[in-house]
Amino acid sequence: MTPTRAGVALLLVGIICLIVVALRAEKVRVETRIQAHTAEIVHCRRQVWSLQMEIARLRSPEKIQQRIERFSLTVGADFDRWLSPDTDEALASLEE
Repeated sequence: MTPTRAGVALLLVGIICLIVVALRAEKVRVETRIQAHTAEIVHCRRQVWSLQMEIARLRSPEKIQQRIERFSLTVGADFDRWLSPDTDEALASLEE
């Protein structure tokens, strides 16, 4: 092998090694970003779950009744109908 061919072969091997190193470094950066996004997704899902639990807790009829009593609000006679799951009947009674 001539010195020129050996130099070209060595240059090609060096370039290939640099490309491999650059690709591996980019892979590590991408994996780090993926981990960060995955952690953020887990945090958001936990936050959504806790907010859904808070909404469910606040929607419970007992909590509504307690808040009415705490703030001394006046309630009409058909309040119990609004606490029932069937709100269509309550809406129909208001239209009468």
